[in-house]
Amino acid sequence: MGGSGFLEKLYNSAPFWAQNCICSLYGVKLYRERYSTPWSRYYSDLLYSEGLGEDALVEFQKNKFVELLKSAKRDVGYYRDVLPAIFQQGDSSLQELSASVPVLEKDVFRTNLSSFLSQNYDTKKLVKVNTSGTTGTPMTIYLTPQARKMNYAFFARSKRWAGIDGFERSITFAGRLIVPQEQHRPPYWRTNYFFRNTLFSSYHISSETVPLYIGEIRHIQPYFIDAYPSSLYPLAQYILAEGITSVRPKAIITSAETLLEHQRDVIERAFGCKIYDQYGSAEQVVFACQCEHGSYHLNPEFGYLEVVDKHNGPVGFGELGEFVCTGFTNDAMPLIRYKIGDMGILSKKKCACGRNFPVIEKIVGRMDDILITPDGKYVGRLDPIFKGMSNSIKETQIIQQASDFVEILIVKADGYVEDDGQSVITELKKRMGERIFFKIKYVGEIPRTANGKFRTVVNNSVS
Repeated sequence: MGGSGFLEKLYNSAPFWAQNCICSLYGVKLYRERYSTPWSRYYSDLLYSEGLGEDALVEFQKNKFVELLKSAKRDVGYYRDVLPAIFQQGDSSLQELSASVPVLEKDVFRTNLSSFLSQNYDTKKLVKVNTSGTTGTPMTIYLTPQARKMNYAFFARSKRWAGIDGFERSITFAGRLIVPQEQHRPPYWRTNYFFRNTLFSSYHISSETVPLYIGEIRHIQPYFIDAYPSSLYPLAQYILAEGITSVRPKAIITSAETLLEHQRDVIERAFGCKIYDQYGSAEQVVFACQCEHGSYHLNPEFGYLEVVDKHNGPVGFGELGEFVCTGFTNDAMPLIRYKIGDMGILSKKKCACGRNFPVIEKIVGRMDDILITPDGKYVGRLDPIFKGMSNSIKETQIIQQASDFVEILIVKADGYVEDDGQSVITELKKRMGERIFFKIKYVGEIPRTANGKFRTVVNNSVS
């Protein structure tokens, strides 16, 4: 199941039934790490705070922010030098308090990781989390065991919003190497009996294997599915093409990738249920999830999110900007006003679900997931270009190689005609202008990242 060295070799060489046993034993270990005491208290607290009014939530965030500043100034080497000596809470608003703290750039954090560790913790007793390194720059994050359990309390609450109460029968598509890469015959899945969960490999999905995946899913009949959108999308295309109606989970939870609208449409029609998308980060600084009305709610107990312009000044509601995040859950490696590299838009709307949590209007993606016109304008959320093309294009990736050159990788479907490619170029020109040269390249497949994620847009022109 990933990892390295002797244990990985032992797992890969074990027979299928033994690998299932190993997955199940690993599930016992994960349960203890995620759901043992004090997880239930964290979860109960979240169910309580979910019902708080707007003013109470603002006060909660303000108090958490001030506590974090004080502890970081006292215990964390980096913040001793950059934070003000005294924090007078008084009548200052949360926005005013935050503005007194400099923005933390990702490169500063990445190149000084040890200076962000609290002196109160021994790294040997912390949980080590490695980021995916999608952009070629992986990082190591340290969490307290309590922060990890708190993280899964937030996940449990988000599942509750989707109508999922516990450990119902489920399937997962994620980045774990649960099937050896060199394996070229089924089964491409392994079972964690302890969690009643079947883990499917995201790395072995192809036109040849999709029918096998669907057959196993029909056999399992999962109550819910937890997956990367890009892993479910080809399965959903097959289900619709074959008219399969026998897989009907209660809900689908997606995360780790930007969920595109054409993907949502195809997946929801194929499986006959809603998608509840999530947004978070390995750095543990932000968490948002969709409610039953489809709104992306920031979880205010998890952290504080600001949206800023290129000068780090605040932008208004409805305006696109970069996310600056402050996490409240992990005091072993606190990150304050951390520029995570993602972009989006905050909304003023009050959701019909009745929760007083802030709403994100759009999550556009990372800076290197955004196309940039020659005159410096951002172009994001390109999925409307591909709406209605599920029968002609299996996958596509848009790569900006330079400010005036964009390459479009296309994996053709059976219904593809040359006009489809020209239509993509025409729509891109509408958004980016005529000063850019567009080139289509047909490929058999588009590679995933090391963690099995799929990137729809790659901007290689961002320095």
